[in-house]
Amino acid sequence: MNRKTNILIGCLLGLLSMMLTACNDNDTFTTSPGYLLQMPQDTLSLDTVFSTVPSPHKTFVIHNNSGEGIRIATTKLQKGTQSGFRVNVNGTFLSNSTAHLIKDMEVRNGDSIRIFVEMTAPLQGDNVPRLVEDNLVFTLQSGVQQKVALKAYSWDAVLMKDVTYTEDATLSNLDGKPVVVMGNITVAEGATLTIEPGTTLYFHNKAGIDVFGTLKAKGEKDKEITFRCDRLDRMVSNLTYDNNPGQWGGIRFRSGSFGNEIDFADIHAAHNAILCDISTDVTRQSLFLNHSTIHNVKGNALAATGCRLNIENTQITNAVDSCLYLLGGDVTITHCTIAQYFAIEQRGKNCFVFANAQDGIAYPLKLLVRNSIIKGYDDDNLLWSYGGRNDDMDVTFENCLLRAVLPTDRDSKFFKDCIFEDVANEATLPNNFFELFDTQYFFYNFKPKAGTQAIGTANPSYALPDDRLGNPRTPDKPTMGCFE
Repeated sequence: MNRKTNILIGCLLGLLSMMLTACNDNDTFTTSPGYLLQMPQDTLSLDTVFSTVPSPHKTFVIHNNSGEGIRIATTKLQKGTQSGFRVNVNGTFLSNSTAHLIKDMEVRNGDSIRIFVEMTAPLQGDNVPRLVEDNLVFTLQSGVQQKVALKAYSWDAVLMKDVTYTEDATLSNLDGKPVVVMGNITVAEGATLTIEPGTTLYFHNKAGIDVFGTLKAKGEKDKEITFRCDRLDRMVSNLTYDNNPGQWGGIRFRSGSFGNEIDFADIHAAHNAILCDISTDVTRQSLFLNHSTIHNVKGNALAATGCRLNIENTQITNAVDSCLYLLGGDVTITHCTIAQYFAIEQRGKNCFVFANAQDGIAYPLKLLVRNSIIKGYDDDNLLWSYGGRNDDMDVTFENCLLRAVLPTDRDSKFFKDCIFEDVANEATLPNNFFELFDTQYFFYNFKPKAGTQAIGTANPSYALPDDRLGNPRTPDKPTMGCFE
């Protein structure tokens, strides 16, 4: 037993010696100016931010691979609080409580520290973005200073926080400044909100427009109205937040809202872009949508229940749920491109869905679709269901290009002079069919290429005079879809 005890004590002493040696190696701190921290970058950019609006944070990691421990005597922002940057170093803020600096931080050899940077930029007093700069300065115990430059462009904006319009009003880019919406814009019953041509509304997370009255968002050719998120930075190098769905709430038309018009508008990166609640009167038009784009949507791009809609010259593309969902109503669609090529998070569920009943409740549907393109990754991009009485579904697709399964005898009455794509033909694939289809950077142009089946095959007898961009259509041989 004594011999075993001696061996055990010897092993423990040896292990303790090794641990002490390792600790001593790691706890050796140098004051030599030749030993530096490894900075991942010399500049951190927050891109463009709106003045007085807290920015999202960015983060980076500083490593010590020098071979020796390094003490940082002080960490501070060169301009203090003047620039609006806020910094957290390994869980400690540069704030009033720390006199805006951190002292005596140790970074052992092989260790690292994480930095978080955000800002609330002060007003710049200008209508254009202005560069705001500061330096995050690390003064080592050796006296050497290492810096990371912090940069952002600050843009003065008009902030709207939970605004309700109870009387007729007009909204525009006030004083030439962008309009940032925090919370909701509500249009009360009996009021009309008019958005002037060329206006861009930047919506914060979950913000949107709630319409009980009437919305008139009527842009003009080359002066479109844009509904987008307020994130101006990038998620990753090839994807901006503005291209990523679900960044803001969208537009909702409530049950008693009639006479709404959206013309020459771009609506993108919303959760549900346009929702039309069940109408109280299908004989009155809920929405006229023309010369517009709805793109990259987290939920439904356009969904309506029992509403009267007129949709012309409009692109409705890329949604996680459906591009177009119709439950009952009286809907006319002319020269539209409805395409489901969602690829950022997952494939979208459906392209075009329509039905005349739900949960045992009948919603009679009258649907007329002309000179339009309906495509997607799937071989069948039309999904419909009967409920209640079949004669409650009056549906006609006329002179349309469809990537869909040929109809059964029962449903063939829905289709007149339509082109059903050959899914085995590579010419029908999106990169061969559309002018621009870049799934790496998520740039799309849904104008059909020359030589595709959509060119010159629309019916001129009910062709519209111009296209999505306001350009004239070829009178005798117009192109299907929203782009001529």
